[in-house]
Amino acid sequence: MVLNDASNYKLVKRVWPGRHVIPSPQRVTRSYSVQLTFRANMRRCFVARSIGLSRCYRLQSQWRPHSTSRVAQQPAHATRQAEAILHQPAVAASSSPPDPYLLLKPQLDHLRERLLCLVGSAHPTLTDIAKYYFLHPSKQLRPLLILLFSRATNGLGSDWELKKWAAECEGAGGRAEELDSPLSRPDVLNDWNPSMPDHTASFASVFSLVSPRPPKPPLSPPSRRAPTSESSTPMALADDAGVLPTQTRLAQIVEMIHVASLLHDDVLDHADLRRGAPSAPATFGNKYAILGGDFLLARSSAALSRLGESEVVELISSVIANLVEGEILQMNKVAQQSAELVGASYVGGDSWNIYLKKTYLKTASLMAKGARGAVVLGGAREGEVWKEVAYAYGRNLGIAFQVRRIACLRLSVHRGTNDDDP
Repeated sequence: MVLNDASNYKLVKRVWPGRHVIPSPQRVTRSYSVQLTFRANMRRCFVARSIGLSRCYRLQSQWRPHSTSRVAQQPAHATRQAEAILHQPAVAASSSPPDPYLLLKPQLDHLRERLLCLVGSAHPTLTDIAKYYFLHPSKQLRPLLILLFSRATNGLGSDWELKKWAAECEGAGGRAEELDSPLSRPDVLNDWNPSMPDHTASFASVFSLVSPRPPKPPLSPPSRRAPTSESSTPMALADDAGVLPTQTRLAQIVEMIHVASLLHDDVLDHADLRRGAPSAPATFGNKYAILGGDFLLARSSAALSRLGESEVVELISSVIANLVEGEILQMNKVAQQSAELVGASYVGGDSWNIYLKKTYLKTASLMAKGARGAVVLGGAREGEVWKEVAYAYGRNLGIAFQVRRIACLRLSVHRGTNDDDP
């Protein structure tokens, strides 16, 4: 649905009547002037327009959380109006936005093909478990988000030339072939992957000491570009700003972590089905499903270390901790009622805050930090707004995605159907 700022304001007022903290259209657009640089570059990228990055940042920057007393006093008709708006047909726009899945279909197909090579194991059963959910149709929303942000922001960061050089120069560590190469000796890692026989090795009873390789001569990277202020001339998107190999690998890592969480979730939830097919615990048993999830987390961690960006390692590593914290929080008696919280006529402040926190930890954290990591790998440095925009968009999208999914699940249960597709 394509709406202007005034329409957005009316839509929110219809869902939450009587709100006094909703920003007016004038307040929402007040931050427009400080985002000229971002919007000027986003207009040049059709991918950015398809996901509405600038709108997300402007709305998020002016938003204020609802007070507990206000949230707790919502009447029942507000929920009914929200459900009606949720299922309204989209308003026809002057020009239909491009389908991001069609735009990036070749990249998504290549990403999935290479991802299956990353999860091979010396144990065939473990390989089957690790690949099980990847072989079933899925939305691939998280990799799509990373690829879109990569296309939308590459060339804007001060270190873009350095990242591009690393992706093209042999020995700089950013080429696709180099991302498969281990940082340590394969016979030290002992992590055999039959899909990568040149880069992995199995355990051997004898370990041979070899002379260390002579250090390679230092490379000469291009000089770093000084960051520009918002008042200066807007930066331009690079004419050939495709997706870097490191960004593609990050998309694979994020999807591996997501699938690992599904394997663990299905054990905890005693799920029999996943995406319309028997779940991994139902097919292989709980023990193998848990071990398969652990295996995917291990492989994603090794791949993460080869990206060569400490901030991205920190971001994605913290996601794993967030997933665990979110699952523990969901075990709380209040948080377990998430389906009832969305759409209830009376929602206590504490319950709603717990639900939002749990939703961020379990769903939005991976989207937000993955999107931010993609922008960092594209050369954005500390203090540049692109990283903040990416995180805010992923955070809001992740929370909205889960809230809408639970709302649709509640409606489908009420109608006697099952439209849930996690």
